[in-house]
Amino acid sequence: MKKIVLIGALVIGALSAQGQTLGFLLEGQAKAMQSATMLLNKNISDKEAEQDYALGMGTTFGAGLNAYFGNVGLGIEINGGKHNGNYAGTIFGQSYTSEVTLKQLQIPILLKLKGENGGYFEIGPQINIISSARYTYNGLISDAKDVKANYVNYTSVVMGFGANIRLVKSIPLGLLIGMRLQYGFKDCQGVDALGNSLSNTLYYPTHANTMAVAAGLQLGLTYKFN
Repeated sequence: MKKIVLIGALVIGALSAQGQTLGFLLEGQAKAMQSATMLLNKNISDKEAEQDYALGMGTTFGAGLNAYFGNVGLGIEINGGKHNGNYAGTIFGQSYTSEVTLKQLQIPILLKLKGENGGYFEIGPQINIISSARYTYNGLISDAKDVKANYVNYTSVVMGFGANIRLVKSIPLGLLIGMRLQYGFKDCQGVDALGNSLSNTLYYPTHANTMAVAAGLQLGLTYKFN
């Protein structure tokens, strides 16, 4: 966290120096994102047919503020939503599906680059704070349980691109359309496809990190304050 704050301060300092010669723009955003999501762990991958991945879906809503100095800017967002890890497999000859649903608060801090015609690129770290984690199992029997204690907050890297399209020339309102990719580079731990703790050395003597990954489409509105 301290490193992220330091990097942000250095970027702001650099942008402030640049802003003395380039135009300053403050931009607000409200957005929603639908993503394909997964929770990847090598110990799950090694189980082959017993534990296999299935594609999950997650939805995120939030708002952000961007400060641009010329074509370079810094943005921060507050987003809330769900990140799902879905699984399917066969155990004792019976097929099953299972799912982990993480409800989390996401705070990305992004370096922004924008083009003259509305295109943009963004990259930076994202803090993910898990508020709840629910595991569900569907097979011969169905089960659900709270697994929040098995997960920890994590950090990921975010990269996105798209376009900010001006809707009406007389109003500084724009339509945001883009794609955003996320890859967790810090272990969020968790449970396997059968609900067993991935930190349990009896099941998994060799620890492997759990990485949250997502790829989603963004849609939102932007407003330029000046």
